[in-house]
Amino acid sequence: MRLLMAAGSVLVAMMFVPLLVQDGAAEEDAATYVGSDACKKCHFKQHRYWKKTGKFDAVESLKPTAEADDAELFAKKTAAKLDPDKDYSTDASCLACHTTGYGKPGGFPADGKGELAESMAQVGCESCHGPGSKYVEHKTTALAENKDAKFTFEGMAAMGLIPPDNANCITCHNDKNPANPAEAFDYDKAKESVHSKKKKK
Repeated sequence: MRLLMAAGSVLVAMMFVPLLVQDGAAEEDAATYVGSDACKKCHFKQHRYWKKTGKFDAVESLKPTAEADDAELFAKKTAAKLDPDKDYSTDASCLACHTTGYGKPGGFPADGKGELAESMAQVGCESCHGPGSKYVEHKTTALAENKDAKFTFEGMAAMGLIPPDNANCITCHNDKNPANPAEAFDYDKAKESVHSKKKKK
């Protein structure tokens, strides 16, 4: 009887091995974060406009804020019942939305240390468009072969990119966000503010 039970356990375990291998392979195969500078070569204007927005230095806004230095941010923190003197730049609940790819491969490391912590300490291109390693590699090769190569969203999605839409934005722009404005999140207005020529104040 014990022999039959042991054999049964081995069979059950063997059934799950392929699933585990597939999951591991899928993770190894998944696109990873490469940073906004990887997007800059082809999307120079968008990159330049983005650098003028609050998304570029989103982690800076988590640091202590003196009213004399930034009255607007100081007022926002006070209104949200946040302590302007407190440093929130190591708070995981804040970093998940103030960085790119928090805790994910190639993204801002959960421990907040190393080079990635510096390069991903912002709400970068991949926060809205998804991890870009596979797309950057494919596009670089495709353009080298054909400078007029076209890229469809369906093709980009197959490489790990995601639609920059309302559903993606409200993962951070929601009621759990302490600085959430009183008015409802407006995707079209937000999109315009990220890729417009307006300078941040």
